[in-house]
Amino acid sequence: MPLPPARCGILCRVLIADVMALVVPPVTDLLRRSRSRGGTNGTEPMFPTIVAVRNERVVAAVTSPRLQITLTCAQTMAVGLDPAALVVAAQAEADGSPVIGYSVMTRERKAKFAVQGVRFGQDGSVAFAEPVDGGDPRDATILRVLAEAMQQRPVDVTQVARKDRAGTFGEDLFLPPEQGRVVVDAGTMKTLHERIAGISGEAIYVARSPEAGRLALEAGLPRTSLVSAEDWRPSAG
Repeated sequence: MPLPPARCGILCRVLIADVMALVVPPVTDLLRRSRSRGGTNGTEPMFPTIVAVRNERVVAAVTSPRLQITLTCAQTMAVGLDPAALVVAAQAEADGSPVIGYSVMTRERKAKFAVQGVRFGQDGSVAFAEPVDGGDPRDATILRVLAEAMQQRPVDVTQVARKDRAGTFGEDLFLPPEQGRVVVDAGTMKTLHERIAGISGEAIYVARSPEAGRLALEAGLPRTSLVSAEDWRPSAG
């Protein structure tokens, strides 16, 4: 039976604030793009999205039309990407006004729920308030799913076997950890892509460098999933 999420102290709040600073800009950009999916009426809601943060940057995101499907990606991401935090962002309403709800779970299972007000202009513009503490969510299902996912042991990237044992790398049986990390990431994102591509979902992998992007593609990452860190830094707006 998984342990419940732990209460968040001062250091935890600092960590989660850092996570939110990384996650909010791309999430708000996704909401803007979702409005364009709605055509001239601009009424299409943002798909529920799960974002993985690792090494002080966003490393991946998965979005799908249904929250339940998005949540099924949590354990795969926790095991395959070894994130420091997972964040589920979903559009909702609070007191009759549109908001984005952020459910944050760290690897230490420290939890936080935050809300961000959204204002849709008649001219199609979108404005965002600063995220604030959301208190206790009405439905703790998302945080429970994230806690269960983050309790799982991640893949050991030091044990990724080479495909060229007799090649230029000599007798080493395993890839260097930094290369193993990318290969495991690529396999994880390929699995997620295959899970949600047929329902208009999207799996995004943010490569840390052009070299890492090329290695990920060689390891099976779908080309449509790959973006560079430079291309996926939208402004918070």
